[in-house]
Amino acid sequence: MGRRSDDDEIKVYGQHACRALFARRPADILRVYITRDLLKPFGDLLHACAQLRRPYKVVEAEELERISASHHHEGICVAARPRPLPPLADILRAPGPGWLLALAGVSNPHNAGAILRSAAHFGARAVLLGGGEPRLPPAAYRTAQGGAEWVDVVAVPDFAPALDEARRAGFVVCATSSRAGADIYGDQLPARAVVLLGGEAEGVPPALVRAADLALRIPGTGHVDSLNVAAAAAVLLAEHWRRTEVPEPRHRKDRPARPPAGTARHRPEPRPRPRRARPPNT
Repeated sequence: MGRRSDDDEIKVYGQHACRALFARRPADILRVYITRDLLKPFGDLLHACAQLRRPYKVVEAEELERISASHHHEGICVAARPRPLPPLADILRAPGPGWLLALAGVSNPHNAGAILRSAAHFGARAVLLGGGEPRLPPAAYRTAQGGAEWVDVVAVPDFAPALDEARRAGFVVCATSSRAGADIYGDQLPARAVVLLGGEAEGVPPALVRAADLALRIPGTGHVDSLNVAAAAAVLLAEHWRRTEVPEPRHRKDRPARPPAGTARHRPEPRPRPRRARPPNT
C-alpha cells in the first residue's frame, strides 16, 4: 500500500472515530487497515473504499498495533487526509453566541480527546490548540469518539495575538479558577468567550491568566483542589449550552394552579340524573 508523507495524512483508529470520519468525509480516506472480525460490521466502509479505489488490508491485531502505534486500536485504523480547517479569523467572524476552548498546556492526548468529545456534544465553536502542535495526536481522535470530525481545531503558535484578535471580534477571554472568579451557575456568563484551559500539573500559564478579562469558577465541596481539565471543560460547556440553547419551560395558562398541600379540593355538586318517563298503563 502506497505511503505519503506525515504532513499529507493522519491516522485515525478506534471504531467510533473511524465511523465518524467515514460519515463526514469518506472521500478523504486514503487506506484502511482492519482485523478480520470487523469485516462485516464495517462492510459499508470497505464497499465505499472499493468504489473510490482506496485500498484496504486485513491484518492481525499485532500488526495493527504496530501500524497505529497503539494497542487501543479497536481493530481498525484509517489513514486519511487532514481536515481543511478555516483560519481563526473566519471562526471569530461568525455571528451569534459561541465559546472557543483554548488548550494552553494540555499535553495529555486523552484529555484533549475528551475535551473534543464534550465540545462536539455541547456545540463549542472551535478548539484552539497551543504549544506549537500543528494537529491532534492519533490518541486524541480515538478518545474524542468521533467528536474531532465535528469541531474545528486551530493550531495557535502564540496565544497573545490570537486572544487580541478574539477581543476585537467581541469575545471575552476567560480563565478558569478553582478558588476565585464568577460562579458559572449564579453569575452572568459572556455569550461569546474564549475559555483558557491549562494542563493538569501547571494549569493555565500565569501570563495568560493575567491577560484574561474574566475568571470563571466551578463551585463545589472543596474536598479536592480542582477538577480534571476535561471534566471542567464539560461542566463549563454544559452550563453555556443550558443558557443559550435550552428553551425556557412553558407554563400552561389554561391549567389552574394546584392547591397547597393539605388543602381540601372543591368538588362540584353532582348533577341530578333525569328520570325516564314510564309508559302509561294500558
